[in-house]
Amino acid sequence: MIPSSRGGPKEVYRNPYMVVRHDVTRKLLIVTRTSVSYPSIETLRDTFVEMETAIGYVSRPRTMLLIDARPAPPRNDPDFEAEFGRLRKHFLREFQKIATLVQTAVGILQVTRQVRADERPTGVFTDPSEALAYLGVVLEPERIDVRG
Repeated sequence: MIPSSRGGPKEVYRNPYMVVRHDVTRKLLIVTRTSVSYPSIETLRDTFVEMETAIGYVSRPRTMLLIDARPAPPRNDPDFEAEFGRLRKHFLREFQKIATLVQTAVGILQVTRQVRADERPTGVFTDPSEALAYLGVVLEPERIDVRG
């Protein structure tokens, strides 16, 4: 089901860990990581499978992707990072342009390291206005934030 974009991004998927919204008019997919920690690698895998299903209708080559990782809890155990990297690389495939929002300079360093591993050009920002400008999307920055 393709959501209507009247009024901006519409939610197409939500679980305790991720919220995905799509703005059809602006050709923008917003993926927001919540502050809830994944209890297991299996839950992480399930989340990515479910997100893929939810956005199956999206034409990635015609869509910009904005990842809002600002609420994400820190996690850097090697097994989790390896699986997250594999899932992330697959998820990011074919999007026209990608921007990631992080909270801190440490977040910028971590995502920049991931971007090199993904071999996908990705803008990394702490300012939502800069991320939107990078993507060439006109949207009020506060519309990025997930409510509820």
